[in-house]
Amino acid sequence: MDPLALSTAKIRLLEQLHTAVGNLGDVGTSSIIRCSVEVENVTAMQWLACQSDPVKTYWANRNQEFKMAGIGIAHEISGSGTPDLRALFKDLRTLLNPDYPELRYYGGFQFNQSREPADEWRTFGTYRFIIPLIELHRSNAGTFLVCNYYHRNGQENQQEELEHKLDELQVELTLSDWVERTILHRQDVPDRNGWQDALQSALIDMNLGKFEKVVLARKATLTFNDPVDPVAYLLRLRRMSEETFNFYFQTDDGHAFLGATPERLFKRQGRTIHTEAIAGTRPRGKTTKDDERLTRVLLNSEKELREHAIVVDMINNVLAKHCKNLVVDEEVQITRLSHVQHLCKHFRGELDDETGDAELLYDLHPTPAMGGYPTQIALKAIDKLEAFNRGWYAAPIGFVGHDHTEFVVAIRSALIERERVSLYSGAGIVIGSDPDEEWQEIEDKISKFLKALDL
Repeated sequence: MDPLALSTAKIRLLEQLHTAVGNLGDVGTSSIIRCSVEVENVTAMQWLACQSDPVKTYWANRNQEFKMAGIGIAHEISGSGTPDLRALFKDLRTLLNPDYPELRYYGGFQFNQSREPADEWRTFGTYRFIIPLIELHRSNAGTFLVCNYYHRNGQENQQEELEHKLDELQVELTLSDWVERTILHRQDVPDRNGWQDALQSALIDMNLGKFEKVVLARKATLTFNDPVDPVAYLLRLRRMSEETFNFYFQTDDGHAFLGATPERLFKRQGRTIHTEAIAGTRPRGKTTKDDERLTRVLLNSEKELREHAIVVDMINNVLAKHCKNLVVDEEVQITRLSHVQHLCKHFRGELDDETGDAELLYDLHPTPAMGGYPTQIALKAIDKLEAFNRGWYAAPIGFVGHDHTEFVVAIRSALIERERVSLYSGAGIVIGSDPDEEWQEIEDKISKFLKALDL
């Protein structure tokens, strides 16, 4: 985009803001004022990469028809203790005005909401949701430069901060070349022997009838000679990802959690809910014939079908409790990504009057695809067998709007701490699982992330 045109948009946005603030008068309650100016030929990720603010947020839905790149914080609701979900969602809706249907809180939760965050996850908290101060918002309606002004009656307001942030916005949008880095060290937690031991312990418990499935994760931490640019990394990752949700939460200059996940937890628009059961994995083939062969193997694998059926049954039971007119795919579908493929079934229903986002989140997270089954017993097994805190990995992340909420599952994800990159992925373990095959499945899942790092 022409830098002069973007500078003009900034001036027009400031004029809107001054007018809106002047018209507030003596407002008795806190509120958000949202101002927007349409712009053209601005790429959301490129715009975000060029901004200097230490707090950055990015969200793109699966078909990339909606993208939001944001900087700064207009309003934040967060904490490090176990959240009361009903109270939290009530608080989130206090400032969400139906006059601004695109106004949203973006954020998420820790996988285990009852655990204290580990040091590397401290800035994310157990839960954290923010309304960005400034957004570049792209949808079918167009591309808009947006500012969100939080007005608190009788208190110091953020108009001066917002004007300063607008003044600092970069209008020269150029991306620096990706710099090849040298990897100094890779640490896998657990290592190959620890993985074997954890799976054998889980399989012994399953054969004793203690639980049917547990999902065990690994963390591969790579240390480089120079810091990794997390926005540039997500851009490279996105270019390799098809049919995935892209997310990015940067809490300060030293911590960014990002990923490209195929898995939706739930999407609610009005009283309509959409969700899906994804489980079972095979790599993609190098040729069409090889790809079709691997698909047939996946569709005929007793172990993979059983793993998927556990997820389907759990989601079906939850939605049957909360929905009317529930519709489920009759046949198992195949979801194909650039490097792996999964078994999948889709669900759609109309929620009853008593069910809100808090009830859905409480009952759906974690699905057996992320935790196991029965859920509480599997979670205890994870606490015993995994040697690291998952943090936000495999947790619900997304956005909350006035009448539109969407959460995805934060898999295929990475935590970047300057020169250190931690890659997370997991595998569903059921009777018949082979430790070597499950190790390789996780390697297949993180291969895209390693490729994006030129590894």
